Amino acid sequence: MIGLVATSFPRFPGDYAGSFVGDRVDELRAAGDDVEVIAAGPGEAAYGTAHVMRVDAGGLFYGAGAPETLERGGAAAWLQAARFTVTLARAIAARRKRWDAVECHWLVPCALAAASAAPALPCRTFAHSGDVALLERIPLGRAIARRLAAAPDADIRFVSDGLRTRFARLVGYAVGRVTPLSVPASRFARRDGPQAAARDALGVARATVLAVGRLVPIKGHDRLLRAVARLPEPRRPDVVILGDGPERPSLERLAAALGVPLRLPGFVPRDAVVTWLGAADLFVQPSITLANGRSEGAPVALLEAQAVGIPVVVGADPAALARAIAESLEGNHAVTGA
Repeated sequence: MIGLVATSFPRFPGDYAGSFVGDRVDELRAAGDDVEVIAAGPGEAAYGTAHVMRVDAGGLFYGAGAPETLERGGAAAWLQAARFTVTLARAIAARRKRWDAVECHWLVPCALAAASAAPALPCRTFAHSGDVALLERIPLGRAIARRLAAAPDADIRFVSDGLRTRFARLVGYAVGRVTPLSVPASRFARRDGPQAAARDALGVARATVLAVGRLVPIKGHDRLLRAVARLPEPRRPDVVILGDGPERPSLERLAAALGVPLRLPGFVPRDAVVTWLGAADLFVQPSITLANGRSEGAPVALLEAQAVGIPVVVGADPAALARAIAESLEGNHAVTGA
């Protein structure tokens, strides 16, 4: 049996939070592995045939997300994170005898807790970005990184080459390998163009640009609004951002000030994300690198958009984004960089 340890993990059918970790459970089970999950959140439940044991972490890993909560929450948030890591390690220790191996998603706190609680078990760890950025910032980050890298049977996988390079700077040598995330093709079927039925169901009547992600600064949604505002009004599309978070009021104010039509449906089930990907004309990923160096590793929403085949624009500079959005809407380019 594999013990899979994560922070965010789907809390109910269709939950978008941690959905890519849920996909990984499905992948392991399809390969014939029994899986038991330990993840943050209230209560216990089942994910398919996999049992999910929850470790309460308050609102640390959902809502705005742990990086933003730690940034804004001060000492209380960091104390909560430390308590969660200790509780997580205890939960792993209580189950390690029936596990043959551990798979962790995020180096900290998950791989750190597993290294402490089950050091004899082979451990495969996926680094997703925020964990590497955290190790770069905290006082003991280098020491923790070196401990994880030096652990017997350590198998560290990075969702991008840039993350692997950054982790190598922490430990002083190259570690692990790059293993890009993937999304289930059965859920994200390719489209030939905007689907009339999906547009009718969602009330999409004009050219529409779609973004998906928590409403937090790293997602760069303000750059998207500023880019669309650069387009002349007759060519200005509607903007739809799926997700919620602390930036919602500021994005609403900015859109109103710029005259950009904006819809914020909030958090939606994963199937609804699929419907929106079928309805929209263009997907935009405007993520930025924050002043503290944190950036996104491999946004799952971007992978899902690419799987569906909706035209995609990636970039953070509003002027370049505006040009790419205009060109893509006019020429229906498959993928456009900005």
